[in-house]
Amino acid sequence: MRNQEKLMDKLQKLLAMAEHPNSNENEAAVALEMAQKLLLEANLTRADVNVGETNDTPSGIGQLSRQESDGYVWKRSLVHVIAKNNLCKIIGDPSAKTWHIFGEYHNVLAVLEMFNWVTLQLVWMANREFRLYKNDEGRERGQTWKLGFYHGAIDAINKRLTPPMTEFAGSTGKSLVIMTNQNLDTAVGAVFPKIRKSRGSSIGSFSGLSAGRAAGSTMSLADDKRLSGGRLLLD
Repeated sequence: MRNQEKLMDKLQKLLAMAEHPNSNENEAAVALEMAQKLLLEANLTRADVNVGETNDTPSGIGQLSRQESDGYVWKRSLVHVIAKNNLCKIIGDPSAKTWHIFGEYHNVLAVLEMFNWVTLQLVWMANREFRLYKNDEGRERGQTWKLGFYHGAIDAINKRLTPPMTEFAGSTGKSLVIMTNQNLDTAVGAVFPKIRKSRGSSIGSFSGLSAGRAAGSTMSLADDKRLSGGRLLLD
């Protein structure tokens, strides 16, 4: 019980710092990230923590950061596709090979679980398909071919996820989507007030692109045994 009280006290202090209008940009970003990490580990939501004061940061929106030492470009594109279809938003930092995810606890959890599941499959599929390509006397380098594969797979996954999200946003979920997008924009703006649009990445191999699209069109997007807590989990 005391451990729970200590956790709530720490969360309250972190959120108060993250959401206070007088906190500077760096302090708020660090505090918000630490708080969201604790919320995820404890299976709590922002609504479970009473900070006890009114502030300008949207309730329930948190931030987590993830660094990708390998494959940042395609992984950043993949998580963006998954996030936008699960009421979350991604901000990338190519220089640090890091992306930041903003969203409510349950939606962030859904995005991360789907991202981890799909990433493992895509890496395995890319290696397998490239071996077949080389055995068939393919001449392109592995990095170029796999870049095309990932690009094609992500394009196919986006085409699978977008229609149900569009339908949801245009019917029963319209008010939820509008409100969430407004809260996300406010939260992102508080942490990253100056955002530049990223340049499009190279497509890579057209042979890999075709193989990736085929894989992305049929692969499993969710591990039913592990997914938990997400609101949409579009598949």
